[in-house]
Amino acid sequence: MSLPLFFVDELAVPGHRASLSVADTRHALKSLRLRPGDSMTLTDGRGLVATGRLIREDGGLAQLEVGDVRAAERPAPTVSVALAPPKGDRLAWAVQKLGELGVDQVLLMATGRSVREWPAGRTASSLSRLRTVAREAAMQSRRPFIMDVRVGVTLEEALDGVDDQRIALWERATRSLTDALADQAAAPTRILVGPEGGFTEEEVDRMRGAGAALASLGSGILRTETAAVVGAALVLARFGRLG
Repeated sequence: MSLPLFFVDELAVPGHRASLSVADTRHALKSLRLRPGDSMTLTDGRGLVATGRLIREDGGLAQLEVGDVRAAERPAPTVSVALAPPKGDRLAWAVQKLGELGVDQVLLMATGRSVREWPAGRTASSLSRLRTVAREAAMQSRRPFIMDVRVGVTLEEALDGVDDQRIALWERATRSLTDALADQAAAPTRILVGPEGGFTEEEVDRMRGAGAALASLGSGILRTETAAVVGAALVLARFGRLG
């Protein structure tokens, strides 16, 4: 059985001391019932990994001794999802599942039919909450890289300025995502997922004009968050990162 994984702010030289957060300490000591001398995997969420050993609890924080530090190789090719965010807790659910799958980045994208906006005064708090969800998803799936989450991205920004292969999920596309992926090389890939009402015709034309492939997930109409997770899983599996 693999060791439980925890995040620390920084991993330095072997032998130095680190501590877990209050929440992670509670999880380690109460839920996992770790005791002094027990081992765990530590990561900074940016690819550095080490074995840690629990020394003691001090001031409500688990104190750790850090073992040898190594750099984990980032899985390739990178996969990102540009998503028109759904309402309510469905967005957090999507971020959680995409993070568990190993998606590298989620861009929350504004579209013509978007059902969710980001009030100026709440962007920072909303983003912080979603990044916490992404961190917890990486811990759950024991991944040394935390998925990047960005908000307030336009369709143009999702399409422009990247070398990624782009695939837009569109319910009226004549090709399935599986067929479209057969033509794609193992290169960085971005999936674009529209809102509940779908992409507008003008947005479809813009995506097509930008070189994005159009693909469907079959005859059924999936919720936005479901389409994002299914699409990401198919892409990750196609490139050998899942399954």
